[in-house]
Amino acid sequence: MSGQSLAEKFGVSLSRGTTVFREGDPGGSVYVIRTGKVRVLKNSAGRQRVVITLGPGDFFGEMAVVTGRPRSATVEVVEDAELLKVPAGKLQEMVAGTGEVAIRLIRHLAERLEHANRFIDLLLEDDLTARVILSIQETLEDTEGSAAPDITDADLALQLGVSKSDVRAGLRRLTRVGVLDVSSGYVLVKDDERLAEFLDFIRNSGKS
Repeated sequence: MSGQSLAEKFGVSLSRGTTVFREGDPGGSVYVIRTGKVRVLKNSAGRQRVVITLGPGDFFGEMAVVTGRPRSATVEVVEDAELLKVPAGKLQEMVAGTGEVAIRLIRHLAERLEHANRFIDLLLEDDLTARVILSIQETLEDTEGSAAPDITDADLALQLGVSKSDVRAGLRRLTRVGVLDVSSGYVLVKDDERLAEFLDFIRNSGKS
């Protein structure tokens, strides 16, 4: 089946702000992003936090299909998106018929596990400034090799599950030590190495 016929059979168009599915929903399809962006959100400690933002070429929803369990997260469209909604049966057929599909799925699951481990590390940090740094570093790592990402205090607050005022307090601390600038809510990292060094300083200070 050609890429065009896949799009004709499984293609869906969703506008910004649309919820693709919610945490706890039954899962019977995998979604592939052709254009646009979505963000994955997870409930934690009574707050909804951004786990990751995905773009063209990424896919999501595979965990519920593989495990047969309900959706483990909520997915929302953040830029008008063209998606392929591939039913579980079709995915199994593609994996069985094409080794490349199986390899890509395994690689994707491994990357998702690594990202989940980083997210757990972030949530375990006691110091809010350290959590802000980890969130910034993770965003930079996810866009390595591409244009510098837009990082805002609002996005950081959503990801960390705290108020924007709390995030701004951490950003002011980092601005004072000269590792980043903040303008109109946008965060610009001035020195990656010094940012990492300041994270080590915070962690070591907490042990003393």
